[in-house]
Amino acid sequence: MAPLTTVLLVSTSFDGSARHDEADTENSPESVPSDSATMGRKEPWSVRLERTRRGRIAISVFLVVLVGSLLVINAPASATKRGLMTVVAPVLSALGMEQGWGVFAPNPRGFSLEVEAHIQQVDGSQRIVPIESGRGLDEYWTYRWQRWADRLANGPDNVAMWDPFCRYLADQDRAAGGKPVRVALVNRRSDTLPPGDGPARGPAVYREFFAIGVAP
Repeated sequence: MAPLTTVLLVSTSFDGSARHDEADTENSPESVPSDSATMGRKEPWSVRLERTRRGRIAISVFLVVLVGSLLVINAPASATKRGLMTVVAPVLSALGMEQGWGVFAPNPRGFSLEVEAHIQQVDGSQRIVPIESGRGLDEYWTYRWQRWADRLANGPDNVAMWDPFCRYLADQDRAAGGKPVRVALVNRRSDTLPPGDGPARGPAVYREFFAIGVAP
């Protein structure tokens, strides 16, 4: 019996020491974060904003305005939409989200529209300057000009852009050695034809929608 008693005592002592070590580990100062450690770290501004009542209200208002603006710009054409666009257009423009989805069903646009400038020279000749559009990889850095052309033609704030753009083109023409006396903006519209073996678009129709006289 003596050997058995010795083993039991050792086992009890070992278990007790193990439990004691675990308790010491759980209650050790290293396992509990100190106030000085947490105070040394600065919380992100987003966390601080969400902790305040005013911050949560500001976030909610921003989300409501954003979602409402996206609903307006994608709503069907109507007098109500035109009235609301005067309010939401600056918001969407500042956020870079002024994107319409009219190319998709159920009412996709049935025509292609391009804009070009006709620059008349002092000798009567004319220079045609198309809005730049790339092919392949070029589209990655020229697509912005296509968006610019679409905005020139369709607005909603397009009218105020016509005169500065014409004067910019006149300055570019003078820098290239030209002597412009008139700059006109022209729409080139082609109707999209039904799918089939024929051409994809109908004949182009040209319409001048703005022009100014400039000094050579």
